[in-house]
Amino acid sequence: MEHKENNFNGEKGLRIYYQYWLPEGKPKAVVQIVHGFGSHSGRYSNVINKLVPLEYAIYADDHRGHGKSEGTTNYVDSFDQYIEDEKRIYEIAKENHPNIPYFMLGHSMGSVIAQYFTKKYESLLDGLILSGAGNSAGEDVSGFVKLLSKGISKIAPKMTIETKLDPNFLSHDPEVVKAYIEDPLVHHEKITARLAKEMLVNFGNLNEIVEDFQLPLLVQCGSEDKAVFGIEDLKEHYKMEDKTVKIYEGLYHEVYNESKDKRSMVLNDLVQWLENHV
Repeated sequence: MEHKENNFNGEKGLRIYYQYWLPEGKPKAVVQIVHGFGSHSGRYSNVINKLVPLEYAIYADDHRGHGKSEGTTNYVDSFDQYIEDEKRIYEIAKENHPNIPYFMLGHSMGSVIAQYFTKKYESLLDGLILSGAGNSAGEDVSGFVKLLSKGISKIAPKMTIETKLDPNFLSHDPEVVKAYIEDPLVHHEKITARLAKEMLVNFGNLNEIVEDFQLPLLVQCGSEDKAVFGIEDLKEHYKMEDKTVKIYEGLYHEVYNESKDKRSMVLNDLVQWLENHV
């Protein structure tokens, strides 16, 4: 496995960090990972270690204001900046690996970004994979997001408020939770008013956004996800013929980082779906 790091200039000239992992031989497909709120591209080692030996190339960036990228922490002017940053990663990966299938995997807030990317650029993708997905933030999250959406994002867009996100509901694996809490690149405690408002609006519009999608879809979510709600409702709005929605009984938000036996099942389902669509 080969690992490389680089940067590109994103919207408004911010330096956006990205990294990619390549198999020893020629990749048979590219999977572009779109990470979640307060997180970064380095937290998907289970997916990477599963897919790269099977000849998949993995590309992922740190969103602006996240991880190793520039920008105010957990801030964005608009979701479209995330989308255009992901478009740049797509262009870089496609230039490196032309003429092979291309998939996008979005987790949590990244699942929202991935779906809006699909709305804008569906023809670029051969399939869409979502985890930790839904059409509304969890109960604690939605409360503060609604509070911030009432004009504060216009008056003081970079004002922050505590998210009240509980890391214990990410995974049943205590080592995953511990690593998340101690990760210096994770900033989940506070969110800016503008990003909160953007999350509320974009989560809320997903039901309408996804109805015209035609590309193959895989959704993998935990039934006990407390960070994002509404996957049971949202799945009814996907109209494509090739649709696979898996709700794993008892699993939490990060299904790829669950306890070893559970995540093995989730990762095997991911591989099987990809192999059927390459």
